Amino acid sequence: MIHNVFEVNNRGQPTPVSIDIDRHYALVVAGPSGSGKSTFLRRIIGLISFYDTDAEAYFMDFKADEEMFPMTSDHVARGFNCLELFETVYKRFEARLDKQEQNSHNLYLIFDEWQAFLAYLEQTDKKKHKDILSKMLMMNSMGRSLGLRIILSSQRFLMVDLPGRYNFNCIISLSTSFLMSTNNRQLLFPDMEKDEVVVKPRGYGYFQLEGEPVKMFRTIQVRDEERLNQRMQELFSRYN
Repeated sequence: MIHNVFEVNNRGQPTPVSIDIDRHYALVVAGPSGSGKSTFLRRIIGLISFYDTDAEAYFMDFKADEEMFPMTSDHVARGFNCLELFETVYKRFEARLDKQEQNSHNLYLIFDEWQAFLAYLEQTDKKKHKDILSKMLMMNSMGRSLGLRIILSSQRFLMVDLPGRYNFNCIISLSTSFLMSTNNRQLLFPDMEKDEVVVKPRGYGYFQLEGEPVKMFRTIQVRDEERLNQRMQELFSRYN
C-alpha cells in the first residue's frame, strides 16, 4: 500500500488517499507543462521508496530533467539511453515469466515523458517503435502476477501510446482544465462528461481507480525536498 498519495474533500475535510499497488499496479499520470507532473512523480517515487521497502525500480526520463530527478544509478536512464534500460526491464519481465527469476519483490518500471519517447521512435525507427509497444502490451497484460508495476507519465497521451489501455487501472490527471478537451477526457475518463469537470487552480486534478468513480484530488506538498531526494536515490540504488 502506498499511503497518502493525495487528498480528497470528504464532507469538507481533506482525507488522504492511498493506493494499493498490488491491486492498482499500472498507473497513467497525465498533465500539461506547468501542472506539477514532475513534482507529483517525485513524490510517488519517494512514497514507493518509503512504503515498498523491498521494491526494485527502474527510472527512464526521456527529457532528461536532472534538476527534478537527480538520481544516479544503473537503474536510471535519460534521453536516448532510455531505450536500452527499457529493454533491460523487459528481459527481467521475461525471466520472471519463464520462472528463471523469482518474483520475490515488486519490480517498478517508471517512465517519464513516455509519449515523447514513442514519438521519437516513430520518427527514427518505426520497426523499433512497434516492437516497444508490443513489449509494453505484454508487460501490462501479464506483469501483475509477476510483481511488475508500471507508471507512465507524460504531458499528453494518444490511445496508441497506451497498449492495453484498460489494463491501466489507476488514471491520474494533474490538471482539471486539461479535461475540458474532449480527446483528453475520453482517453483518461471516458464516462466523464464535460459539464462534470470543475476547473481548479494548479494543485488540483482528477483520478480514478478501477471500479470506482472519478474523484477530484488535491496534491500534498513535499515538506523536505532534501529528504525526498535521499529517498529517491535510495530506491534506485537497491539491487545495483
